[in-house]
Amino acid sequence: MSPMMRRTLSLVAFAPAPALATLAHAQHLAAPSFVFARHASASATVLYAGRSFGPAGVVVAIVQNPTTLYRELIAGTYTQVNWGRQSLLVAVAYSDATDGRYMQTYLNPTLKAGPLAFDATIEWYEPLERVATRQLSVNPATLLVRVERRLALGVASTVDVARGSVPPRRVGPAVEWAAKWGTLRLELFHRTTGKATEVRTSLLAGF
Repeated sequence: MSPMMRRTLSLVAFAPAPALATLAHAQHLAAPSFVFARHASASATVLYAGRSFGPAGVVVAIVQNPTTLYRELIAGTYTQVNWGRQSLLVAVAYSDATDGRYMQTYLNPTLKAGPLAFDATIEWYEPLERVATRQLSVNPATLLVRVERRLALGVASTVDVARGSVPPRRVGPAVEWAAKWGTLRLELFHRTTGKATEVRTSLLAGF
């Protein structure tokens, strides 16, 4: 693990509560509790659950691909910076995966301007042992246009970069329905590897 990553993990995970509270007031930090679930017809199914403790929270997750038998067990900490309608969620986590152990860094920006909304989930996998492979994943990046109070339409794409492999890419239309409890999203991807198409449904609930 790099010195910078060690410092980041120490600051986020082990900062005392008074310091976090002061930072939260100054920078509008908050860590909302949430549940995120996604089912995919041709890739991994995921389940994340986050529990808020004010400006920081604890997250656990499982990632499972029934086709390849790949799986990840994840545990970490997160916080979210909010300004206006914009937000940036940052998380640092430990992952015990089928192909090795990793320290993961997540960036999840959500940017809004009028009816337009952009969000992305960016993951960096830093190996903790030699058998593991350094990876970067953007899964997905989505641009939506709100066409009605609850309905948004747009496009989503993904890319996964790993040393020694050709980055698989996916792109396709996305539909999102907003409710009081959260959002429900449907994505239809054209795949450059494996099956030609993939249907993904996801649910995000905050509380």
